[in-house]
Order: sequence, then structure tokens, then C-alpha cells
Amino acid sequence: MTDWDRVHRINYESTAFLFYNWIGKAKALIESAKLIEPEVIRYWENSREELEGKTNKHIPDYYIGPYFMLIAFALENLLKAAIIRGNSYEYKMNFRRSLSFPKELKKHDLVYLAKKVEIRFTMEEEDLLRRLTRSAIWYGRYPIPLDYKKTSGAETFSDGKEYSVSWFGFNDVARLNKFINDLILSLDIQDIWIRS
Repeated sequence: MTDWDRVHRINYESTAFLFYNWIGKAKALIESAKLIEPEVIRYWENSREELEGKTNKHIPDYYIGPYFMLIAFALENLLKAAIIRGNSYEYKMNFRRSLSFPKELKKHDLVYLAKKVEIRFTMEEEDLLRRLTRSAIWYGRYPIPLDYKKTSGAETFSDGKEYSVSWFGFNDVARLNKFINDLILSLDIQDIWIRS
């Protein structure tokens, strides 16, 4: 008789702790975001035209939250791929003992994950990562955060100062595309990325 629980554990372990799988999922999320990226750009172009009085036609921001959520999930997968690449054996051994997923890989905090893989980032990039984290946790999925304290949109950055993370702007799309390309290079996964 087949021990299906054992089969599921083995399949889980081999999927969860192979970093290629996380890169493939990241690429799928980015490709999905790319499909709605033109609508995000169109929204901001329309908003700019409205401010300049060139149009009175308003385009709803339907795509903003989902777009940045998809990008946030993609970056989360890329960073987790790097963490797994460096800790795969340890994670497998711990999983075999505890049958639980590693705590540090349950986090959506992109600043934490970037620090975990020793990615150096500027204050502007930290700002982008914190705003994307907000999208992953709630802004891209819910109308309001699950914790009322998060409605302020203020977060303390690595310089000890509080800044608002409750906005996105026209330049963020280009900044994100550059950040993602730079991250792929710094993680040295270009070949894997192209093949996935």
C-alpha cells in the first residue's frame, strides 16, 4: 500500500527547497504583471493630463494595487530563491525533523529578505521595497489593512526616520524594471531567468 503522506512530504521537500522553482514562479508573476503594466502607465498618463487640464476623462486605478502586488510577490520569490540556494540542505534536514516550513521564508517583508541575502540598497530602493511589501501584505488584495495601525502608511526606515509608504508614482514602473534587472544580475541568475 502506498504511503501517500510520505509521497507528499518528499514532493513538498523537493519542490520547496529547490531554488529554481522559486525563480520560475517569480518569472511567472513578472510576466503576469507585464500584461497589465501598460494599463498602469495609461492610468498615470491620464492622471497627469487631468492635472494639466488636457482631459476631463478619468480612468479608474483598477490595476495599480494588483500590479504592484504581483511585482512584490515576484521580488519576494527571487529573494527567497537566493536564501534557499544558500540554505537548501539545512532547510531539507530541518523539514525532515519538524515537517514545517522555515520561519524566515514565511515573511513578506522585502527589506528583511533583501538584508538576509546581503543585498545592498539605497534609501530610494528601501522606499520601493517597503511600499511593495505593503502591496504584498494588504494593499494589492484588501481595501484596508488587517491592523488599523497600518492605515497611517508611516514606517520607520533604516535611517531611523518615518516616511510614508502609502503611494506609488509614475516613475515607479521604470524604477522597478531596473531594480529587478539589477537584482537578477546581483543574484547571478541570468541564465536560469532566461531559461525559466
